[in-house]
Amino acid sequence: MGKLMQIYLTSFMLTFLGLNSTQSLAKTPVESEKNILVLHSYHQGLGWTDSITNGIRSVFKNYPDINLIFEYLDTKRNFNEEYFLALQNIYKVKAKQIPFQAIITSDNAAFDFIREFGSEFYPNIPIIFCGVNNLDTSILSQYPNFFGYGEEADHYGTISAIKSIFPKKKNIFIVNDNTATGQAIQKEIEVVSKEFKDLNFETFSEFTIESLQQRIHKLDDSYAIYLLVLNRDKNGNFISYQNGITQLKEVSKVPIFGSWDFYLNKGLFGGKITRGHDQGVKAANLALKLSQKSNSSDTPQFNHVPSSYVFDHRELIKYNIPISQLPKNSLVINKPEVSNLILKVSLIISSILLLIVFLLLIWLKIKQKRARDLQNLVLKKTSELNEINVELEQVIQNKNKFFSILAHDLRGSIGMILNLSTFINNDDFEISDQEKNEFNKDIFHVVTRTNGLLEDLFYWGIKQAKDGPKLTFSKFDIYDVLIDMSKTFRINLNEVLIKVEDVKKNEVVCDLNIFKFIIRNLIQNAIKYSHKGECITLIAYEQNDKIYIEVKDQGIGMSQEIIDSIYQKDPIRMEGLSGQKTTGLGLPTVLDYLEILKAKLEITSQEGNGSLFKIVCPKKHK
Repeated sequence: MGKLMQIYLTSFMLTFLGLNSTQSLAKTPVESEKNILVLHSYHQGLGWTDSITNGIRSVFKNYPDINLIFEYLDTKRNFNEEYFLALQNIYKVKAKQIPFQAIITSDNAAFDFIREFGSEFYPNIPIIFCGVNNLDTSILSQYPNFFGYGEEADHYGTISAIKSIFPKKKNIFIVNDNTATGQAIQKEIEVVSKEFKDLNFETFSEFTIESLQQRIHKLDDSYAIYLLVLNRDKNGNFISYQNGITQLKEVSKVPIFGSWDFYLNKGLFGGKITRGHDQGVKAANLALKLSQKSNSSDTPQFNHVPSSYVFDHRELIKYNIPISQLPKNSLVINKPEVSNLILKVSLIISSILLLIVFLLLIWLKIKQKRARDLQNLVLKKTSELNEINVELEQVIQNKNKFFSILAHDLRGSIGMILNLSTFINNDDFEISDQEKNEFNKDIFHVVTRTNGLLEDLFYWGIKQAKDGPKLTFSKFDIYDVLIDMSKTFRINLNEVLIKVEDVKKNEVVCDLNIFKFIIRNLIQNAIKYSHKGECITLIAYEQNDKIYIEVKDQGIGMSQEIIDSIYQKDPIRMEGLSGQKTTGLGLPTVLDYLEILKAKLEITSQEGNGSLFKIVCPKKHK
């Protein structure tokens, strides 16, 4: 008990600092006022707790000199030992800063807390309790300053109502969780059920919301549900009153009875109801009485707040039950008021007529505004279509220009090969070894250039496809690829030397064909803008779990404007130093594929000082 009280004490102090605290009348307590502490066991927003609060406020609303301070222990949602011990330390610092003339506690947790620590921190202050279950009243003799009301659900009254309203129902399905409160109430049910020998009682205590819904969905018309405690499932998950009964109501075909008011207006048929509001009113009146007089000898320490029959008219309609079939003196809530029906109908008709007149007055303006809006919309859409047409015309022009360049290059390359082939097949064809080498070099250059152009077009076309390129990943050594590329371009029009620096083995997981396409494009670009006899260096290395591949030339270099145009995928076209044409297709396609491979291209260059193209890519791809 002592450790549990430390838990409650700590929770109280956190709320004291503002975690769950509200103050009535919106003012700071001062010594000239009478301060009354209302200590709730649970949290603000819980239906039962809020109902008690409303009852207390209804009594004190006409007493502006009394300042109510509400605190919440929040023990339904917080119950681990570390939380409670932390709260206890805070309470030791803050507890005595506000003097109280009386303390009202609701439910067992707050009652036990004040009983454990009240004499130490609030000696000789009247303690008024309410909503306490299963109280052994003999202990009150040890606490002469304790007065209040117990909470006792009238199970007998609710089950008797089920029998009288639904005499054909012989099975009572009891929903009651396995918390300490649920176990205590289960003992009460076991005693009461013995007085109803003609009824069968089935208790469901170990459940999740899903399993409970499945069981309730299977109940036939011989059942009625008696909803008791539904605060936690078997896994310890908190269930609010609203969520709990709503989940049951969704699947139930039979009426749901209960004995507490926090289930009313949420789908409960009714029962012999214990109302939190009544508990709050009784406790508040007693606190008012005890705080205004010094002698409490004529005040009994313990009383019960009587329950009353309450039923929901909407549920009566649903199950076709007349009010005459209810127990005497029953309160029926949500009952439509017939006496004001004519007045309400008249007001509705008048409102409708006024609304019609108002609508007629503004109809023309609305119509005019709509016409203006439609006209503006047409103008806006027309403007947007014109802009799209301009963009389409530009795209078509660029496309025509691109295919014109492509056709020109292909025609030139194929024409040169055709002329050389015709020349070779001539009967008078004779050639020296030196001329043969030059001849072979020219043929190799034309074929290489044409092949590169077709590859650019091929990979550009794949990239434009709806589904994009399909990559095939494999492991390979970058050094082997660079050596292969250097051999491919060993013979070139500019007679540029291609050198691969000897590096250690660098394996990478990538699409081999696309990787070769990227390297081939960068080498061709370097050859195109290098002077005769210059050197192009290829190198690969690993650093910080990334692979770096460099293509470095000694050529004419580039301005920043040209570099920016490459990154924008619209490169400025320049002829090669040997008159090579360009489509402007290669580098943009390279950048597209590097993005797909989660890689990037870094360009460093100055006019007249050569260029460095550096690829940075991950070592492995998923």
